Amino acid sequence: MLDALSSGAPVALGFEAPIVVPVSPVDTSEGWRTLGRARQGETGGGQSRPWSAGAGSGALTTGLVQLAWMLDWLASQMSTLRVTTSPSHWTAGQAELFVWEAFVSGTGKPVPSATGQHAADAAAAADTFADRLAAGTLGTSDVTCGPSSAFNLVAAAAAFAGMSVVPPGLRSDVPVYRTRPGDAGPHR
Repeated sequence: MLDALSSGAPVALGFEAPIVVPVSPVDTSEGWRTLGRARQGETGGGQSRPWSAGAGSGALTTGLVQLAWMLDWLASQMSTLRVTTSPSHWTAGQAELFVWEAFVSGTGKPVPSATGQHAADAAAAADTFADRLAAGTLGTSDVTCGPSSAFNLVAAAAAFAGMSVVPPGLRSDVPVYRTRPGDAGPHR
């Protein structure tokens, strides 16, 4: 990744962990009641899988530390690196690094490969991203924070790393791409 960034190639980095979470409105007396609820689009097969449930909260905790470490390391190697969670800013060349969330769950969960479940999940997420890039649909997110404010953990981790964050910032949604059953097949 560092070689690609150093050569001027745009790089996209997906995390299979919640990297944007909803923060309920504070302008109503009932806003606190929706804290921790599922993001819009997070349900699958009629079942709610909120980001704050067991698997989601565990993935968020580990993913946030990994995200902060990765961005801090990249910033230590390339002090002028710009990061964004906006596909349009990335494709326009306004940021070298685009960070997005991979939602690998339910029917989109691939069969484990010879190298294990994590490798199969990563390949399915990469295939999903490549398909969306080719189709020009990076701006369409499968999961959003909806009427709640988004807390963009990428922007927070980038600030921790001292990186330049190309708008949008702390209150902006991060694109979340859900793998589909078709992504669970052979990978590129």
